[in-house]
Amino acid sequence: MKKLILLQILTVISILMSLPIHAANIVTDGLVSYWTFDLNHINDGIVEDVWGENDARIIGDPKVSDGHVRQGLKFNGTGDHVILENTENFQSRTTPFSFEFMLKSTNKNRPSTIFRVFETPCAKRSRGWGLDINATRTPMDFQEEQAIGNPWDRVVNDDQIVYRQDSIVVQFADKTRVGCNSNSFGFRSPITDGKWHHFVLVSGARYIDSTGRMWKDIYLYIDNVRLRVSRSRGTSPDDFVPFTQPVYLGATNNNGKAQRYYLHGSIDEVRIYNRAITHDEVTKNYASSNGLSVEPAQKLPISWSELKTRR
Repeated sequence: MKKLILLQILTVISILMSLPIHAANIVTDGLVSYWTFDLNHINDGIVEDVWGENDARIIGDPKVSDGHVRQGLKFNGTGDHVILENTENFQSRTTPFSFEFMLKSTNKNRPSTIFRVFETPCAKRSRGWGLDINATRTPMDFQEEQAIGNPWDRVVNDDQIVYRQDSIVVQFADKTRVGCNSNSFGFRSPITDGKWHHFVLVSGARYIDSTGRMWKDIYLYIDNVRLRVSRSRGTSPDDFVPFTQPVYLGATNNNGKAQRYYLHGSIDEVRIYNRAITHDEVTKNYASSNGLSVEPAQKLPISWSELKTRR
């Protein structure tokens, strides 16, 4: 009898150990979508949104390889990207959001787009919103050496993208009832060293100060270091018009058409929040080593075409 009970206990333990163990290792308050890019969350060209209902679509032939947590997607810089179809306020840009991801790259020779969106009337002169690495904007009159955390010497309004190693450009365009406003903000950071780096782009709510000027606080975190960008624009929140085009992860979406500069590097643990998460919350996610669950690691660098064949 004792042997039978022991066997039953061991069987139950074995079953429990084989199940995913969900734990509060990341912030879930306001979490809208979460794409792990793990092998078991990719099926027939669809990347499962493990938290929400916004499954993403793979375009091209990225490879599933070792990620920061389990697996990630490796982009080859020649057209691979992932379409995030419906990401609510992150897509529209009219209300607060936070966009978080892990990035690894050794590409030092050309710009790479994490995402950028051009949409009429902001597509004119390549004015859009998004994030590029190894990039700067003209005119080329920035201070040559800046420690991480210090922005370049001024905001750029000419949106021509040009190469600059280990530079990061955050571009924020606003569609308004009378046209488009666009600014770019630059930072220096050694992010092409072949190591995983944690990025969080945080956009706060618009507010009007005592003088009637409108402000919007924007933060870019890299490896838990906060880089602040603040700007004023307009006089009323009613002046702004939502973007409607989806976000292309790893490419520029120019009115529905994917364009360069395609990402050359790996992406993992992509999350979107419908609010501006705090510095403490960024720190919690930065320290997380297993996302939402603990699952067996599968070190299988395989291409998407191979996945389709195997399935």
